[in-house]
Amino acid sequence: MKRKQTSHFISLMLGIVLIFCMATPAFAADYNDVADNVWYHTAIDYVNENNLMAGTGGGNFEPETPITRAMLVTVLHRIEGSPIVSGNGGFSDVPVGSYYTSAVVWAKTNQIITGIGDGKFAPYSLITREQFATILYRYAEAKSYDTSAYATFDGYADASQVSPFAETAMHWMVGSQNMQGSGGRLLPFGSTTRAQAAAMLMRFMENIAKGESAEPTVPPQPTEPERPAPRVPALPEREEMIAMNIKVGNTTFTAKLYDNETTRAFIEQLPMTVRMSELNGREKYYDFPNNLPVGSTEKPATIHAGDIMLWSSNTLVLFYTTFSNSYGGYVKLGYIEDISGLTSALGTGSVQVTYSIND
Repeated sequence: MKRKQTSHFISLMLGIVLIFCMATPAFAADYNDVADNVWYHTAIDYVNENNLMAGTGGGNFEPETPITRAMLVTVLHRIEGSPIVSGNGGFSDVPVGSYYTSAVVWAKTNQIITGIGDGKFAPYSLITREQFATILYRYAEAKSYDTSAYATFDGYADASQVSPFAETAMHWMVGSQNMQGSGGRLLPFGSTTRAQAAAMLMRFMENIAKGESAEPTVPPQPTEPERPAPRVPALPEREEMIAMNIKVGNTTFTAKLYDNETTRAFIEQLPMTVRMSELNGREKYYDFPNNLPVGSTEKPATIHAGDIMLWSSNTLVLFYTTFSNSYGGYVKLGYIEDISGLTSALGTGSVQVTYSIND
């Protein structure tokens, strides 16, 4: 009889443990790549507990991996309970049935996003810090949260680089202590890592969504007291991309350039005709005599044919094949829209290439 009672007790305890394990979300300590003493440990716990973000598989969270535009709107859509919508939001690059389609349509309907122009949303593009701020600000406006926090950009060396469409949102993010710069810089064109996104989402949910108001990290000047920030106008999350011609022999390709610090410095070199060398049967490269300014760099998991990047501050790289990448230190400059004929035009050896901005 005693053995039978013991057996029942063990079965009961195993059942309780099993239920507990099934109902408990992963914590930062459960991830192989999240140490106990890192600054974002608590934030990862928070986004996991609240089902905002999850791991990437294999027991990893990949805190240093940048997030995409689709990922952010998916998180906000999840916060809202994943309302059911239809269509693709009018974006040609948002296919019906993808994991992010409903989120994009919902965000477009609520004027949280507008796209990047030309009827595109660019779901797989890495989201910049100023885009992150703008989308989060518009979401707060849509929810009628308090968006009155304001701080000047005093003390930030790159404040002039903030795009006009993002200024109000960035003032709010800094004023609400939701965004903190690095080394005295705001890095508006820098990518947003999963760890950074987790931290900003946690601060947003705890301080803004709950109705709490944080004090500005940088106090306003006496002549410009704290004031409610006006609503961000429905402009693209980044300004229109700059068009560039790439001429190889008798073939001209059209590329679109991202608006960032490095690209602006690159444009100042144009027009230019250079001889690009071959590397690894998948890319052409040219070494500038001087380094270009570089903010944050990234390690793209996949490099696509037609991508134009700067590597290690002074190496211009034009890729003509798509492959999985394991190298870091890249800054994305832009991409060729139609890569038809690119491989044959570039050939197998060194090649002369002319870069110029469309008039």
